[in-house]
Amino acid sequence: MQFQLLGPLEARPSSGTRIELRATKPGALLALLLLHANAWVRVDQLIGGIWQEQAAPASALRNLRSYVWQLRQSVGERLESRPGGYRIKVLPGELDTELVETLAESGRAALADAEYETAAERLSAALGHWRGEPFEGLEFDGARAAAAKWEERRAEIRCLLAEAYLASDRAADAITLLREVADRDPLRESGWVRLVLALQRAGRPAEALAAFEHARKLLARELGLEPGPELVAAQRKVLQARQPGTGAKLSLVAGGGSAPRPAGIDGLLASATSEVLIMCSTAGPGPADAVRRLGQATLRPGVRYRVLCPDSARLSGALGGLAIAGADVRTEAGVPMDALVVDRAAAVLPDERTGSSAAVFRLPGVVAATAGLFDRIWPDAVPLIPTGLDDRDGAAGLTRRERDLLTLLCSGSTDESAAARLDISVRTVRRMVADIMNRLGARSRFQAGAKAAGRGWLMAEAG
Repeated sequence: MQFQLLGPLEARPSSGTRIELRATKPGALLALLLLHANAWVRVDQLIGGIWQEQAAPASALRNLRSYVWQLRQSVGERLESRPGGYRIKVLPGELDTELVETLAESGRAALADAEYETAAERLSAALGHWRGEPFEGLEFDGARAAAAKWEERRAEIRCLLAEAYLASDRAADAITLLREVADRDPLRESGWVRLVLALQRAGRPAEALAAFEHARKLLARELGLEPGPELVAAQRKVLQARQPGTGAKLSLVAGGGSAPRPAGIDGLLASATSEVLIMCSTAGPGPADAVRRLGQATLRPGVRYRVLCPDSARLSGALGGLAIAGADVRTEAGVPMDALVVDRAAAVLPDERTGSSAAVFRLPGVVAATAGLFDRIWPDAVPLIPTGLDDRDGAAGLTRRERDLLTLLCSGSTDESAAARLDISVRTVRRMVADIMNRLGARSRFQAGAKAAGRGWLMAEAG
């Protein structure tokens, strides 16, 4: 006999005649028993499940016995009884959920052993057991919880199958599967991560970046969250990959090493007419040594230079020199990648394979994605040298946002409430406070507030 839960509830006796029970009371009884296959289920549990949506009638026990009798007409002596309970006997290989687990684990093991064709065959066979929505038509709590569990399992198996397809050069099949995962559960980041990487591997970087951007907007709209580290890393991999056949839209320039091309990065920086964006993920000199290159020459008039570095680089002399020369320099706790964007028309990304070269991208999707990542980080980053200072305080004063923050904290606001009032993150609040204390030479927040008030910084805002 075969029992099928991954779709409309069905039982198939050895004769091969299909028995569909669907949303009937005997069907609910069979589903409850199959959820506890080979285990005794108490009468009160069965009554509670069958009449979950309404109060059990006074005749519930008599009705249950009637449903047991009806069910026995289909499954025979498999349905056993004893005082106070019932159970259904299921032999190995008769329950579709059990078969799926066996095939999925076998496929996972084959994938781990690099037997990709075998893994794909077994995982495909596991997915073949779904005939629709699990426990379709059954509304009691146990059925709904089990249905959610098996839909989750289905997504996991699809992702495993996609990995097997990718490993055996079947990127198109992997992409089809992963789009189904993203469509069915759009808030599952792991599905988007795999889809972005599959599209990149298939030589479709523009689609990969579009998928990332769609996921980012969806997460922001539905959950108020930015993409997690795995999804950001997938985007970074797409941005840094050099795609063959892109012609004049991709070139290599040296960032150091034995084959320098001074005209490459320097020429690109010299061509800037409106804006240069620089991201550095470490405290070093930055992508393609752009920070040092700009520090050696006068910044071009009319061009806005913005530099984003990790907090660990705040004491860097090169950054200080850039800021004094007129560049807008900010730091953030974690900068995810190295990049240089000129006039939002060209993006320079490091070539991780050589470590001494960089790739220049002019593909609109790559440039827009790189600049978009910069723009999302920039507002919460902390200025190296504050702007908008009071004339009387010079470089030692506060920005408007710093003054507002200090005023809120001095009036008793917590970090969390101050962050909400200023529309910034709590982490940014704490980093700003640390920076203010450092500039004032204060050992505590109270001392920082007192020193700022003593210099008239807070009163200036009030007046």
